[in-house]
Amino acid sequence: MLTAPSPMPGETPFCPWWLGWLRGTPAFRGKRRLARWLLRAHLGRERMLVEDRHGCRYRLPHAAEPVAFSLLAEGAYEPELVDLIDRHLPADGVFVDVGANIGATLLPVMKRRAGRLRAVAIEASPRVFHFLAENVRLNEVAGVTCLNVAAHERDGEAEFFDAPVTHFGMGSLGAQFGAAPVKVASRRLDGLLAEQGITRVDVLKMDVEGFESSVVRGAGRLLEGERAPLVVFEFCDWAEARSPGGAGQAQRELLARGFQLWRQADYEAGRAALPGPLTSGFEALVATKGR
Repeated sequence: MLTAPSPMPGETPFCPWWLGWLRGTPAFRGKRRLARWLLRAHLGRERMLVEDRHGCRYRLPHAAEPVAFSLLAEGAYEPELVDLIDRHLPADGVFVDVGANIGATLLPVMKRRAGRLRAVAIEASPRVFHFLAENVRLNEVAGVTCLNVAAHERDGEAEFFDAPVTHFGMGSLGAQFGAAPVKVASRRLDGLLAEQGITRVDVLKMDVEGFESSVVRGAGRLLEGERAPLVVFEFCDWAEARSPGGAGQAQRELLARGFQLWRQADYEAGRAALPGPLTSGFEALVATKGR
């Protein structure tokens, strides 16, 4: 794992007087446009230090990227997902975050439990991984193992296409942005977990820009076992169109392993599961066995 530098002595998170008001104001039409105007002088900054509403600190690769902008303007990134994960983790739970990015989901989950959980955070991008490792260290969270590797269906190497710093959350195994590929280590999730001595996982999050099906194929032992985890992941048709099997393949893989699928909002509301895989659009999805 990369060694992450500590913040400069005396450095404090970015916090102008109006930021608390902006974050605390309920959503209204045009709020994000107003936030961009208020933040306009800062959106070109790199390596900005910011604190979210949970007290987690992040070093941001670039302030204009969507993950970073949400942390700045709202004080949280996908808070509904964080709440869902937190509710499904027992006191001694295990959380696996595949595509952990800079830790915007991982850190609030871990911070709430004050070191009682164990987590494995996996990030393929060498550049983004540096920020993930730095943010874990900044927050002094215990029980987190960070791995700079692509969770995949086979062990070896994979071509990875990093994104520009202004889109740092969009690195992918699919060609994009005219970027030249770099070689990254690829590992099956089953093998990675075995090396960490992990025999059960309570929640698995996947966000790998359309290649979630490769993660699933490398996690047969985990997903086909008696104590399969709750799986939360994104479906994005154009991103999955680049991966083997095309749009909806990760859902088909999970259905074949006995899972049911829900839109996240439907799962939370106790509504019916999806009748089959989605193949168009964008949705936050939940997959589980035995509900």
